[in-house]
Amino acid sequence: MGKTKTFRVVNHRFQFKCDKCGAKRYMAVPARLRQRSVRCHKCGEVIRCSFNRRATLRELQSGKAVLITSSGKDVEIDLTDVSSKGIGFEMSIRAMRSRVIKIGDQIQVYCSWSPRLLGTNRYVVQNVRGQRVGVKKLEQG
Repeated sequence: MGKTKTFRVVNHRFQFKCDKCGAKRYMAVPARLRQRSVRCHKCGEVIRCSFNRRATLRELQSGKAVLITSSGKDVEIDLTDVSSKGIGFEMSIRAMRSRVIKIGDQIQVYCSWSPRLLGTNRYVVQNVRGQRVGVKKLEQG
């Protein structure tokens, strides 16, 4: 039972597909549920399901980038995921302890190994949990 698979949820339903036998079945999911173990109705295989309710999918991305705060400080970060509406990254413990960024701050992110990946967009900090930070792209205009 060590397998975890992510399923996309639309209108509180997801399509379960067994890895072992390939059987498919639509199942309902309560609104607050994040994970559940599901048993295949044909072969009995148990799969741990993780539910993704996001409207736009996130692309997993890993690499180093530079965060530039509104005060002009540069901090090295580790990218974890990129979507059309924002990015997720991890910061060093030292940077988190010095409170370089807070929720609501505007930042810029520069990626030297792929400059077109993030462009010249500005972001606003939405969530800070431990070393993990989530930011949302600001609308241009």
